[in-house]
Amino acid sequence: MTDNNQKRIVIIGAGIAGLSTAFLLRDFGRKNGFQFDLKILESAQRHGGATRTDISEGYLCEWGPNGFLDNEPTTFDLVKKLELDSELVKANENSNKRYIFHGGALRKLPIAPPAFLVSDILPLPSRLRVLMEFFIAKKTKNSDETVDSFARRRLGDGFAKYLLDPMVSGIFAGNTKELSLKSVFPKMVEMEREHGGLFKAMIAKKAAAKKYNTTSGGPSGPNAILHTFKTGMGHLTDTLADSLSGSIKLNQPVTSVNRENGKFRVFVEKRSFEADFVILACPSFAAADMIKDISNPVSDAIRGIYHAPVDVVCHGHHSSGSEFDPNGFGVLIPRSEGIRSLGTLWSNSIFPGQAPNGDFLLRTIIGGAHDPQIVELNEDLLHRTAAQDHKLVMGIQSEAIFKQVFRHKKGIAQYNIGHSIKVAASEQLEKDLPGLYFTGASYRGVSVNGCIKDAFRIANDFKKLVGKCQ
Repeated sequence: MTDNNQKRIVIIGAGIAGLSTAFLLRDFGRKNGFQFDLKILESAQRHGGATRTDISEGYLCEWGPNGFLDNEPTTFDLVKKLELDSELVKANENSNKRYIFHGGALRKLPIAPPAFLVSDILPLPSRLRVLMEFFIAKKTKNSDETVDSFARRRLGDGFAKYLLDPMVSGIFAGNTKELSLKSVFPKMVEMEREHGGLFKAMIAKKAAAKKYNTTSGGPSGPNAILHTFKTGMGHLTDTLADSLSGSIKLNQPVTSVNRENGKFRVFVEKRSFEADFVILACPSFAAADMIKDISNPVSDAIRGIYHAPVDVVCHGHHSSGSEFDPNGFGVLIPRSEGIRSLGTLWSNSIFPGQAPNGDFLLRTIIGGAHDPQIVELNEDLLHRTAAQDHKLVMGIQSEAIFKQVFRHKKGIAQYNIGHSIKVAASEQLEKDLPGLYFTGASYRGVSVNGCIKDAFRIANDFKKLVGKCQ
C-alpha cells in the first residue's frame, strides 16, 4: 500500500451506508494507529440520502425510513459508538395494532393464531387454508422463487392477495409476483429447508427458546421493536456527518472509477483522486456508470437492479373535530382494493411527539413497483390523491392543516428474481480487486439495519486487508 501506514480511502455516497462505513473505518484506524486519507464524495448538496428528517411547524417528517428494528445488533453497536443511546425512542405500545384495508373496512391484523382464526381479516376458507400450511410438503428444488409463488404454495391465494401483498408493498413498495423470496425473506427459505415449513419451524424455535430461556419470532425473524431518535432518524446521519465533517465533500458527482498500476483512480469532473480503497456506497445504477471501465459485465449486472419510484406524503390534522382518531401503527392497502396509496403510517401514534399537541400526522406512501406512473403527478396532485385515499380508507373529511411531500424518483431497490446473481457478480469483483466494495440499499438489505450491517462487513474485511499489507 502506501508508506507510513497511511491508506487512501474514497467513499462514494454520504447516505447511511457511506457514513456508517466511513465512521467504522476511521474508528478502526484511530484505535490501531493507522493514518487515513479519507474522502467521502457526495453528489448532492447535503449528506444523509433518504435517512433525513424535516421538522416544520412542530411536525416531524421523515424523508425515508421512520425507524429501525432492534433485531440487528450491529445498529445498536453503531449507536453506542456514537454515544446516542440516550437519544433512542421506542415505538409506543399502540404500534402493535396494525390494520389492513380490505372489503371497504379497516381490519385489525391478528397477532396470535387463535385471534387469526376468529378474525375477519380473511374469509373462513382462506383462514383454514393458512392452517393447512403445516401439511404442505417442502419444496425440493433449489430454484429462485417469487414471494407470491411461495405464499400461494404454502399459505393459499387469500393470504397472498390480501395479507402478504400489502405487507410487502409497505416494506419494499414491491410486486410480490416479481420479488425474489431468497433475496427478500431469506429466513423463510431457511425455515422451509431446515424444518419443512413455517409452522413447523416456529414450533421448533419456540421449543428451543423455552429450553434456552430466550425469545422466538415469526417467519421474518425474532420479535422486534421499532426505534427512532428524539429528533428523528436524521439525527443518526447528522451525528455521523458531524463526526466526519472534514472528510465529506458535497456537490462532487463522481464520473468514473478506474484501475491503474495496482491503484484505483476516482474521477470527479476535471479532478481525480488516487486511492487504495474505493467504496461505492451509492445506488447501484450510479455505481454501474462509474465502473464500466473496470468491468462492463458487472456494470451491466448491477444496472439491472430496478429502483421503484416512491413518494412520501405527510399530512397534519387537528384532532379536535376530526372524524378519525389514529390509534396504532397504521394501515396497509392491498392492490386489489383499487386505491393508489400503498398505506399510511400514523406517525405520532407510533412515536408520540411527532406532531404538535392536539394534532395527528399521517405519513402516506404512494408509488412503488405497481405504480411507476407516480412520477408524472405534480405535488398538488399527490396531496389530493393522499387526501382522497385518507377519506376512502379512514373516513377523514377535514382538510390537512400541514402538508409536506418528499419525492424519490429512484426510490427503493427491487430485489426481483435473479437479484442474488447480480449481487454475486459485484461480490466476485470485490474478490478479484481487493479494496473495491459495493454497499448500500441496492444489494443486501433496503433497511437502515441492512445498510449498517453491511458497513460492518466492509469494516471487518478492511481490517483483514490492512493486516496483510503490514
